[in-house]
Amino acid sequence: MFDFNLHILIWSLIAFIALLIQVLVGTVRLIVMVKGNKILTSIIGFFEALIAITVTITVISNAVKDGINIFIILFYALGFAIGLFLGMLISNKISKDMLSVNIVTKLPDNAIEDELRVNGFGVTCYSGSGKDGNLKIINVICKKNNLIKLKSLVKNIDPKVMVASHTLEGLSGGFIFDIKSRI
Repeated sequence: MFDFNLHILIWSLIAFIALLIQVLVGTVRLIVMVKGNKILTSIIGFFEALIAITVTITVISNAVKDGINIFIILFYALGFAIGLFLGMLISNKISKDMLSVNIVTKLPDNAIEDELRVNGFGVTCYSGSGKDGNLKIINVICKKNNLIKLKSLVKNIDPKVMVASHTLEGLSGGFIFDIKSRI
């Protein structure tokens, strides 16, 4: 179970690379599926299943032939974990998601709106009321990858602020942060 030689190293690396590729393909499939592309999702899913069954058969047949080895299991798990990490990085790079961000604050002044505008965000403000009195609701439309910056700016002004976001579909018109021209 703890034997380690060149043969084990090769099979460990094969398992690692295969799992990494399988998880990356699965991440791309999930992104395409969320976007609603049924045909491309099915095609990618076919290849993902092909990789999965090939890896499973290869690893199990090797385990039956040579015995279960902890190094192959560890490399298999490491390939999965690194595949997830790289998949998330790829997802963030290729995602063009637009978000509607609602910022709810009890601060009566315009500090949040002013800071967001200074940093290039388009801001729309509403008045509201909640259980504890009057609230200010600020709406910003931005790319998903700008959400961290937006939250940081807002939390520096009001640490108790509530920030909620959701993905937009079919957006047209208006001012959007980090896009040079008006839509």
